[in-house]
Amino acid sequence: MIAEDFFHDDMTGDRVDIERSIELYQIELENFVNQHRDEDLQEAPFQVQNEAGYLLYTLGKNFYLIEDYTTAAEYFETGLAFNLNVKDDYVIEMVLGYGFSLLNSNQGRTGVVLEAVCDDFEHLADFCFMMGMVYLDSKQYEQAIIEFAKAVEGETGKIAGAQSYLSYYYAGIAREKQNRPSEAREFFEKAAPHYEDAAKKLDQI
Repeated sequence: MIAEDFFHDDMTGDRVDIERSIELYQIELENFVNQHRDEDLQEAPFQVQNEAGYLLYTLGKNFYLIEDYTTAAEYFETGLAFNLNVKDDYVIEMVLGYGFSLLNSNQGRTGVVLEAVCDDFEHLADFCFMMGMVYLDSKQYEQAIIEFAKAVEGETGKIAGAQSYLSYYYAGIAREKQNRPSEAREFFEKAAPHYEDAAKKLDQI
């Protein structure tokens, strides 16, 4: 499971509480859609689109928390279709949540569509790490390594290790997939002091 604790800090209850929250937000979303049934929401004023995006983000986040990643991805994808402010924290989380939902539901290759928003988010370590995982899943190993290198230099986010051991470890995995063991070892050595899986890899190479 990749970035399984991405929304962990937001968890305020057990699964039953989250499922109840989902029911309430689905009702709220249905009421919102009915209220604007005569409008093309994607042509609506920014405030309306922002409200729609936030509702969809919240539903996606809650489905992510109960590990229903396929449904989470659907809500995130729908939300990202609106005209939103890419600097808003929730929009950043929705982009990342979408990517990790795809990865965790075996749809990682679909995540390459997020190349379209790279210019908006490539300064963030979490985003670059996520894109590295997408490229790794897509067997685009060289591009994956580039993204992991960018993650190391990126701005701190919520994913522990994205700026260091996780990116080094998965860069090593990419080099291993390319049958370049000596370069893989170099990455694993950088990750090993802080990541047990990397230390295990060193024993196997």
